[in-house]
Amino acid sequence: MRRLAPMVAGLFALHGTVAVAQVGYPPASSPYRDLEYAQELTIVGGQFHGHRDPLFVGPQSGLLLGAHYEWRAGGPANLVGDISRIESDRRQVDPAKIGTARELGTVSRPLYSATIGLGLNLTGAKSWHHFVPEVGGGLGLVSDFHGQPDLGGFKFGTRFALYWGGGIKWVPAGRWQVRGDLTNRLYTLAYPESFYIAPTGGTAVAGSTQAKSFWMNNPALTIGISRLF
Repeated sequence: MRRLAPMVAGLFALHGTVAVAQVGYPPASSPYRDLEYAQELTIVGGQFHGHRDPLFVGPQSGLLLGAHYEWRAGGPANLVGDISRIESDRRQVDPAKIGTARELGTVSRPLYSATIGLGLNLTGAKSWHHFVPEVGGGLGLVSDFHGQPDLGGFKFGTRFALYWGGGIKWVPAGRWQVRGDLTNRLYTLAYPESFYIAPTGGTAVAGSTQAKSFWMNNPALTIGISRLF
């Protein structure tokens, strides 16, 4: 019995070693791959959906073009930032007039957006079958670079924005990747006091129950090609 005890103990130890070796995937067939590069610069394009405000005078939907940068600081965390230009029109009205004379048509007012924030790779510092899902959020500014109000008294100007969203990156071997994102910019709109004053013989542009300032969600769907380094 004393001689059998070491043999039995050795068999148990060998069995444990084999069991441990069988846990997980063999390295060659694992669906996970380490992300080789810590930085990426992406040229993006897509559609910005300017949510229609109650009076239809705010920024409208249009083509979005821009650049997106990420730096993987460590593990799954990324420092992210982007700048973009949004092709957008606005409806103009003259609240001092009535009927069809009130309509002043549309005017081109492109928007410019800049954001900075944090992203989180849901697969950590690895890809899964060459895909990396990501979520993130941050702060930014949206501006039309017009400090003066339009002919009807409305002004968009420069707005503080909250920014969040998610996307997925396809990371094949090499220094290039493709990514798609669904993001949202939340900012305020404000109507001028003139919208609430009824002209002689007519009605005001805005009703008395209409809020003068409110938040609006403005999603965008984009796709981009990234250079990794």
